[in-house]
Amino acid sequence: MNNNRLFRNTNSKVLGGVASGIADYLDIDVTIVRVLFVLGVFIPVTFPIILFYIVLWIVMPDGSKRPKPLEENRYSA
Repeated sequence: MNNNRLFRNTNSKVLGGVASGIADYLDIDVTIVRVLFVLGVFIPVTFPIILFYIVLWIVMPDGSKRPKPLEENRYSA
């Protein structure tokens, strides 16, 4: 796992960018995460996956609004 922060990836989103953000964070294919979310809807658990997805959509910051890292000064004296 990388040391990056978890952001929603709105560049390759289908619904809210939550699945693609998790896939980027875990460095796995986004299709795997999306399939797990869809399968989670059909598995009877005590915590509904749809509510979990909505909470993540609200809590995870948008990746396009994250601050850009500072570039090194190319013109050093």
